Amino acid sequence: MKKSFIVYPFILAIFPTLVLYTYNARELSLSTALVPLAVASAFALLLFLPTWLICGNANKAGIIVSLFLALLFSTGYVFDLTKWLGIDSPYAGGAFLFLIWALLFPYVAYLILRSRKTLRYPTIILNVMAVFLLLSCSVRIGVNEVRRLGVDQDSLGTETVVELDPSGSQTLPDIYYIILDRYASAGTLEEFYGFDNSDFVDYLDGKGFYVASESNANYVRTLQSLASSLNMEYIDYMDEESTDLLPLNTKLENNAVQRSLKSAGYTFIHVGSWWGPTRENSFADININYNAEISEFSESLLSGVMPYSVCTELGLIEDGYTSQWNRTLFEFEKMAEIPEMEEPTFVFAHMLVPHVPYVFDSDGSFLPPEEANKRSDRDNYVNQLIATNSMVRSLIDQLLSKSEVAPIIILQADEGPYPERYMADVRNFNWEEASEEELREKMGILNAYYLPGVDSNLLYPSITPVNSFRLAFDLYFGTHLGLLPDVSYTYVDYNHPYQFLDVTNRVKTN
Repeated sequence: MKKSFIVYPFILAIFPTLVLYTYNARELSLSTALVPLAVASAFALLLFLPTWLICGNANKAGIIVSLFLALLFSTGYVFDLTKWLGIDSPYAGGAFLFLIWALLFPYVAYLILRSRKTLRYPTIILNVMAVFLLLSCSVRIGVNEVRRLGVDQDSLGTETVVELDPSGSQTLPDIYYIILDRYASAGTLEEFYGFDNSDFVDYLDGKGFYVASESNANYVRTLQSLASSLNMEYIDYMDEESTDLLPLNTKLENNAVQRSLKSAGYTFIHVGSWWGPTRENSFADININYNAEISEFSESLLSGVMPYSVCTELGLIEDGYTSQWNRTLFEFEKMAEIPEMEEPTFVFAHMLVPHVPYVFDSDGSFLPPEEANKRSDRDNYVNQLIATNSMVRSLIDQLLSKSEVAPIIILQADEGPYPERYMADVRNFNWEEASEEELREKMGILNAYYLPGVDSNLLYPSITPVNSFRLAFDLYFGTHLGLLPDVSYTYVDYNHPYQFLDVTNRVKTN
């Protein structure tokens, strides 16, 4: 009766995964956390059993293993602390960690081992605290999963296929849908950033692109925008009271455009980002990404764990900044090889440039974070945009020169850059109170079309992303979808992602 049932080391092992999932539950499927939970549980068991054998006392083994896990999972915070104190050198954090692991942990473990007490009561207290933490996360996760059971999956329209008639063309053209995240319109760049982007716009015009100079985003956020454009519809049918974004993730991955083109004989190539929803696509025939073997969720967990965080800080493992720079270069390079494929391809590429992090200097070289921190966000944004222009030019030149059949290219932003006031308080910013200037800065986007062999008069300056494939399918595949009204929506705030506000008239520049 005096023996204690020990659960807290195992709860502590899975707690970081539960917290991270709980914090991001509205965007993730529960299956995302299953593998990390299983790995953490197995790791805790592998630590506990030999420690128990060495100590000869389960209570002592539980405390030592828990201390080890707490230190293991807090490594990333040590480096954050040193940076917060103004110490940029990773060796300072490394020295602090060395003292903890070489001196503090062994000394505390020694004291626990030498104690003559059974440590039964501390075990009971730690068990109760751990169970309370587990329940607090489990209840929130359970409530979220129960709400999801009530979602009508048929309403997501993930089986709809547009019947395409490719008989009008002897050879199907490759189709490239390239998203340059947060790439602002020329008007926005001039008004808010003091940057003249006419050189790049003139380049596109000279290549035969139609640049929709008055185009605005349909939605204020990537997930909503891409779920809309890739399904050729507005998403204003979503439950206004819901905060669950997983249905949009589902619509984004299993979208009507790829379903329709695959049914017409296209090979679907997905060029992914570091962002979870577009990191890879299970419906793609080919996924192109750089160092994307593990999910964004798992990568976030590992970033705070030793030895991963230590190796990253010391440059032994590629950090997120270097990885994003290499990823972008890698994916532009791989896209330039696609015209060499024999089969017709539909390429969806989500390129997180000029989106943060700012890893490109204006000449395309790597921009170290410590150097980027010396500059303003606006300077970094413009410099990364200039580098993006150079990479896009090179890609377009190669796509056009290598393609035997002139391709369809849609070069588009999903959203514009966020205004400063939003970035200062992301979760509490109310879009109902946004000024017209803030709305124009956010909603004005780059939107350019290369549609060979068709009448460009069918395009117009204010066309928006929701109509991109409706127009392309009508022009090239004999459909009669027609165009929807071009409307721009924001949501009320972060916690009400489906309470949309029509700001179309407020973002017009004339």
